[in-house]
Amino acid sequence: MAKEKEELKELKHDPMPGFRPLFYIVFSIGVLYLGTIAFLSLR
Repeated sequence: MAKEKEELKELKHDPMPGFRPLFYIVFSIGVLYLGTIAFLSLR
């Protein structure tokens, strides 16, 4: 009994507007926060 291969299905959605700038802002805040902690712990 040979099974036929099923077609692969891709789950997609449209990107939310404004998400990319928000991501960069939050990422930058996180990097600054961790950098501040590292700087203060090495003093």
